[in-house]
Amino acid sequence: MPAIILDYFGDWRTRQLTCPGCGWTGTFEEGWTELYDALQDCQCPGDHGLSDRPILAVVPHPTLEEWQAHAAGLSPGERTYLGRIERGRERFNRLKLCLASQLPDLPDPVLDLLWDQEGEDLVIRLGGREVWREPVRYEALWRFEQVLTLLREKYGVRLRDLAPTPAAEYHLYGDQTAAPAAVRRLRGRLLRAWMAASQSGQTP
Repeated sequence: MPAIILDYFGDWRTRQLTCPGCGWTGTFEEGWTELYDALQDCQCPGDHGLSDRPILAVVPHPTLEEWQAHAAGLSPGERTYLGRIERGRERFNRLKLCLASQLPDLPDPVLDLLWDQEGEDLVIRLGGREVWREPVRYEALWRFEQVLTLLREKYGVRLRDLAPTPAAEYHLYGDQTAAPAAVRRLRGRLLRAWMAASQSGQTP
């Protein structure tokens, strides 16, 4: 039996759940709960022997638009949380890289850049030099692809790599298990393009 998907703004805290395997009944918070960045789930706390405990219900965390739509009914703590989200999005939109022309000129014939993190900021580095800085985003594979496209537009075939540092991996990958492999594929394409350009004499 698949897990029930519950609405964060609904009755998920009081709704009675029943395990189809052992018959346990209780609320979401009376079960075995796990909290993730995008959701929380409830596993049956009953006796299942050697079998896996079934996940009875999942509560996805609201999007910013869903928080805003329910703003009138939020608690003071939730309103504070919503304000923090809104300020973070506003700061990102104000400071993010939008155009290749915003990037500095780099004279190096080969560019092996780093995708690093410093505090709450994403920092693109070339060795000890800071190339770009903007607010970091969580589960940012989409942003990695966007920035990579702008870096390629600016630096062309001289760009050989954009390598995540250990400090940046948590926010870059998040809970997306496929993200590391996706980043490796993007880096592989970048390297192959550089090698092809080098062999054909297009690189300096």
